[in-house]
Amino acid sequence: MTRILFIDDEPALRMTVGDLLAEQGWQVDVAANVDQATRLIRERAYDLVLSDLRLPDGSGLDLVREVRERQPETPVLVLTAYGSVETAVSAIRLGAAEFLTKPFENEQLLTVIRRHLELRALRDRVSRLERGPEEPVGVSATFRAALAKARAAAETDGTVLLEGETGTGKEVFARLIHRLSSRGDGPFVAVNCAAIPEPLLESELFGHERGAFTGAVRQRKGRLEEAGGGVVLLDEIGEMPLSLQAKLLRVLEERRVVRLGGGDEIAIDVRFLAATSRDLGREVAAGRFRQDLFYRLNVLPIRIPPLRERAGDVPLLLHTFLSRFAAEAGRTLRFDPDVVACLERHPYPGNVRELENLVRRIVLTARGETVRIADVPEEYRSDCGTRRIDGLAGLPAGASLAETMRAVEREVIRRALEANAGHRGRTAEALGISRKNLWEKMRNHGLIGDGDAGPE
Repeated sequence: MTRILFIDDEPALRMTVGDLLAEQGWQVDVAANVDQATRLIRERAYDLVLSDLRLPDGSGLDLVREVRERQPETPVLVLTAYGSVETAVSAIRLGAAEFLTKPFENEQLLTVIRRHLELRALRDRVSRLERGPEEPVGVSATFRAALAKARAAAETDGTVLLEGETGTGKEVFARLIHRLSSRGDGPFVAVNCAAIPEPLLESELFGHERGAFTGAVRQRKGRLEEAGGGVVLLDEIGEMPLSLQAKLLRVLEERRVVRLGGGDEIAIDVRFLAATSRDLGREVAAGRFRQDLFYRLNVLPIRIPPLRERAGDVPLLLHTFLSRFAAEAGRTLRFDPDVVACLERHPYPGNVRELENLVRRIVLTARGETVRIADVPEEYRSDCGTRRIDGLAGLPAGASLAETMRAVEREVIRRALEANAGHRGRTAEALGISRKNLWEKMRNHGLIGDGDAGPE
């Protein structure tokens, strides 16, 4: 559903314009000042922002800057009763899509809004056609296993729990499941349970009736209703307060919602996906997450591995992101092999998202057509001059090829075990070998004692 934010310090105008826009079937949020509007812009995405120029605590131009920074594809229309050429020029230079003078006719305002919504929809369609859908990228065994589970889950209508560290790509997996499922033509609605303040989260999910609380000037559907016929992703579900977990459990069981301030139950037809960077089993044990809700969500669990467990995926991701961002910037770029070798060694605590942002930054700052070490941000260059393998340090100068290869294999296995906290199953998957083969190699290289019972 189209979502519009309207900002004006006149209560009567907020109500009049808000009702006018809501009558068109658009979801409308209203704010009285820059501070309120800024909080809303940082909490949720909008298809269009309509703002008065003069506000009690600042200027509508401040909001133009905020939207341009956080939601660059969202058009901002500026309204004012004090029109001037200089002000209009300032607004347009900052990125405003249009400058309108009060008073205005309702139909005139609606015509301008429809035009900008149509232009945005057209740009979004063109962008999607040019880019294609964002696909999970990787060739490592651990990644392929997670991808296979996601594709299998797409063929069902069961609830999926996506588990993984921050930045591993949980939402990309969720969108893949939606796209491949029988609900692929329906909406995909993502709700970040960690980003929305607790007092607003219930209204965001379930909606509210007019007058349900201060500021509820009109009826509003919740995100679960908006997802009708499609999929809703409850991102960072582990951050949801306990009081709301009980209400969500009931919705999962009955597939009905009650809006805040309302009494009628509204049937919903949605598939639930949930994502978390927390260990929900531990959260249950600590009393911070309801056990019954955990069981209800954990029907089809999928663990998305962190980048450090995805041996060989970093070079592929580097080239994939470079190709995408260079095309968007109208540039032709390629990596010097030394850069790939350097960046492959970085631990990436922020996982794929960190790697993606790094490449985006490199594309914006690289000076030539070949990305060289000097183009890599300084904080990522610490290992760029080091090419030695630690396991070779004790080899004699005249070591044979067989001795050298044995030392390399031992070091690779040792590092894989370290990256997977000693877990042999995950280590074997990361290396693309069986548990039995891994156990035999560990014994041959002295990485386990003679008393170790075996791979099982």
